[in-house]
Amino acid sequence: MSDLAVKLLAELSRESAPGRYVVALSGGLDSTVLLHALASLRDTDSLHAELAAVHINHQLSDMAMEWQAFCAEICQQWQVPLTTREVAVSADGSLEAAARAARYDAFRDLVQGGDSLLLAHHLDDQVETSLYRLLRGAGPQGLSGIPRMRGLGKATLLRPLLEFTRAELHTYAVAKGLQWKEDESNQDDRHDRNFLRHHVFPVLEGRWPDYRASWLKSLNLMVESNALRRDLADQDLLSLLSPRGGLLMVHLEQLNPARQRNVIRRWAKRLGLQALGWRITHQLVDEFLPASESGPSFDITDCLLYRHDRELFAVRKGVADAPDPTSFTANDRSVEMRPGNGALLLSSVSGNGISKRLQNFAVRYRTGGETLKLPGRPTKSLKDLLHEAGVPPWQRQCVPLIYAEAELVCVPGIGVAESHQAEHGDSGLHIQWQAPTQVITLEQPLESKAE
Repeated sequence: MSDLAVKLLAELSRESAPGRYVVALSGGLDSTVLLHALASLRDTDSLHAELAAVHINHQLSDMAMEWQAFCAEICQQWQVPLTTREVAVSADGSLEAAARAARYDAFRDLVQGGDSLLLAHHLDDQVETSLYRLLRGAGPQGLSGIPRMRGLGKATLLRPLLEFTRAELHTYAVAKGLQWKEDESNQDDRHDRNFLRHHVFPVLEGRWPDYRASWLKSLNLMVESNALRRDLADQDLLSLLSPRGGLLMVHLEQLNPARQRNVIRRWAKRLGLQALGWRITHQLVDEFLPASESGPSFDITDCLLYRHDRELFAVRKGVADAPDPTSFTANDRSVEMRPGNGALLLSSVSGNGISKRLQNFAVRYRTGGETLKLPGRPTKSLKDLLHEAGVPPWQRQCVPLIYAEAELVCVPGIGVAESHQAEHGDSGLHIQWQAPTQVITLEQPLESKAE
């Protein structure tokens, strides 16, 4: 058994054996070496799982079908089941990013629960990624390089070659007489990564021949640092998270700005939101959180952040813009709101609610300037009534307003207009708004360490 295969087996043994090892096979040097080494381990009964391969054809090169045929040929030769998938890559924006997104979407479709999808990224890829991200202003998480393992749907994505150099993989391939395909686009130094690979790293190696080993040490230290930052954020979250799913401002304000940014980034990640970058977290901590007014929101693309009732909430964006529902009558039992805005539930009550003299109603929404006189109280603006009732700011534009002809007669959760209140002893109509759930909360217990 070769030294590379022995080291690979030791790397795989760090985790429990999956149902299948599925190699992402491009036909290039790296993935060809990985598949051959795994097939060798399988043939010596050292691999305690089934072995398979997937090939994603991006259809971007004139050689794409040749690469696919090559992958089919070596998989047949090494008796490895192969699944191929052709994907369409969007021409908008970064071609590299679009190809990656299409590739990973295909991976999610092709793997099964309990699989380990193996990617052949190696140490040179790690160093390249780390420097590339540094030049783009990445933080500690980005600078730690490519993660060794993460979830991929119901499967696990694993990169077992991250401590192997490309030279080691090349030596193995030559010793075993392997053939592979070269992607001609890898020679185009108009791409930033290719420029680093062909023009920067050779200079580094000429001056510091062992730079990869030193870089690997720094990457491992960065991974440890990130783990400590994550654990600190989780500990902070234990004292910050409220029963309603928000962050308690009174405790958040006691943390220094660095810890505030750290815990907010972690909170967003655990909520399943997009990663919050340097600019966003600094604006949040330096400008939004200290502001005195609690009504405005802060847009982080996939949700809105609100300060309300001394808490910070992550809220799904507003309901869909669609025509209001048709009129309803007092005999209805429920009324569906516009998409995403819940429903109205109607019931009869004694001595309360809307007088049964009114039978026909329509739902409208706030346009500004609405007023309502509740029983025994002076006329007030709807804005003030909603604020006094503690209606959160993200719901105030969504509250259904119940009109009879041109008159506002009821605001669910606020009350009924005095002039249309059911008399004592009479049966009235009670309207309850079944509001949508807009606050985004943790799906797993806070104590869970799942990523």
